[in-house]
Amino acid sequence: MLVLEANDLELTLSRGGQVLYAEPGAALAMPKRVAFGREALAQARLHPRQFHNEFWHKLNGDAVAPPGPGVANQADLVYLQLAAMRAAAGLRGRAELVVAAPSAARESQLALLLGIAGQAGFDVRAVVDAAVAAASRHAGLGAVKVVDVGLQQAVVTEIGVGSDGAGAAQLRRQVVEEVPAAGFAKLLEGWVDAVADRLVDATRFDPLRLAATEQQVFDQVHAGVAAAADAIAIEVRHEDHVRQIEVQRSALAQKSAQRYDLLLDAVGGAGAVALSQRASQLPGFADRLAAGGHRVRTLPAGAAAEAIAAEAAALPVAAPGGGVQLVTALPARGSAVPDAPTTTPATHLLCGSLAVPLAALGDAAEHPGCDSAGPLFRLRWQDGGLWVLASGDADVAVNGRRLAKPRPVSAGDRLSCRGVDFALIAVSRD
Repeated sequence: MLVLEANDLELTLSRGGQVLYAEPGAALAMPKRVAFGREALAQARLHPRQFHNEFWHKLNGDAVAPPGPGVANQADLVYLQLAAMRAAAGLRGRAELVVAAPSAARESQLALLLGIAGQAGFDVRAVVDAAVAAASRHAGLGAVKVVDVGLQQAVVTEIGVGSDGAGAAQLRRQVVEEVPAAGFAKLLEGWVDAVADRLVDATRFDPLRLAATEQQVFDQVHAGVAAAADAIAIEVRHEDHVRQIEVQRSALAQKSAQRYDLLLDAVGGAGAVALSQRASQLPGFADRLAAGGHRVRTLPAGAAAEAIAAEAAALPVAAPGGGVQLVTALPARGSAVPDAPTTTPATHLLCGSLAVPLAALGDAAEHPGCDSAGPLFRLRWQDGGLWVLASGDADVAVNGRRLAKPRPVSAGDRLSCRGVDFALIAVSRD
């Protein structure tokens, strides 16, 4: 059975855990041809009027201007990308499909999607809430808020734990919060602007003046964020000149601070938060959550498709005539996870008399209270906790003991390196 994860940041078609297609919901409608996915992104700044990345989010009949071959409205673009998906996956004849839909998708949009998919050769069996599906395979989280991000908005889905009536545990969708300001496309715009500003400062060359150099920056920032690199190397070529800079991931996090704040407001008070693999790639966002006292876990890529495949036999079959079968509750699976951390999570790094939020730092040497001439150590949120990692061959001590390998740390721990002393502290927002 095929599963389509209909998140436009990366539309993913899979069967039995094998990915057959994974491309963003983006299109370039040129006069003689329509390109999709990464091919379209690679020309987004070269042909901005022909570039489209809202059609999966809108899922309606709004006109596309200028039109392209076979493209008059947003629904046409959805149909054509589904057709391109079928071709790329080598599908022949009609194919049975279950859709993992974003929690914010409306029933009218899902009904339209079923009709379009039918025209493209797919028989949609059911539509399942993607956040519920992904969380259901990791039910040890208990009641949880799932954060996912698409091209046009981020979505926070509150999921509760109940019973299916026969005494078995079940996860059920409760509240959905949409945050348009934290859509990946808007975040990426900010990161491109931040990188361009740094390039101007370092080289006196503004890459945003020319479409070709703007596209170079766009491509490299997009790839660097996806790779989760601590630093992104940017190289811009123009008229036989090569200009190079390096931008820390923490600088991108700082650029997005206001948008992240809106997303944090939607998450609400401290509790269990599960990040989709897409949301986990946002620079510094997991750090901001953990610094706010949230218990953060990252859901693996393909978690929704895995859950849907496992529960396929129990899913309701779509009604004749294209009725939407929206599944918002699934059996809870998975092992238990502690409800609370055993240590107090740190929120700030103290050096001298100055405390700086962890999310604002890359290497500790960037701390304004530190006068070290070289890199020291980095603090990273992973596996639900804060870890310290030495930078290069720096000799780091934690609570007086030499750091031989990365280890978890928390509020109250003291770190030192090259004669500079630091302390991890927790600052309450109350």
